[in-house]
Amino acid sequence: MERGTGARGPDGGAMLDVRGRRELRERQKRELRQERDRIVLDLAESLGTDGLAKSLGTTAATAEMLVGRARGRVSATPGQISARRITGEADRWGEADRLYEALGRSVRLPALPTG
Repeated sequence: MERGTGARGPDGGAMLDVRGRRELRERQKRELRQERDRIVLDLAESLGTDGLAKSLGTTAATAEMLVGRARGRVSATPGQISARRITGEADRWGEADRLYEALGRSVRLPALPTG
């Protein structure tokens, strides 16, 4: 979806597609994080951890932590899924839960043979 692309609401006016914008923003954040991680790893490789710490104005322990976390994210599987609540909707799955509960009550299991 292109940035600024709108969707038509029930009133006929153009309104921004909130879900599309959110997905685009999340994708951009992921790409920026990946780029930042590659840069941190490249700097650590060329400068060493102490050089990286000095260039960032931080301690060697902090630089080692940054490099370790960046290495972990870069080596993670690309299709990794993280569970995170996007909206504050408390009863998001309530209707599905009620449907499956009703279906479960309607099923009659065969009696077990006594023996």
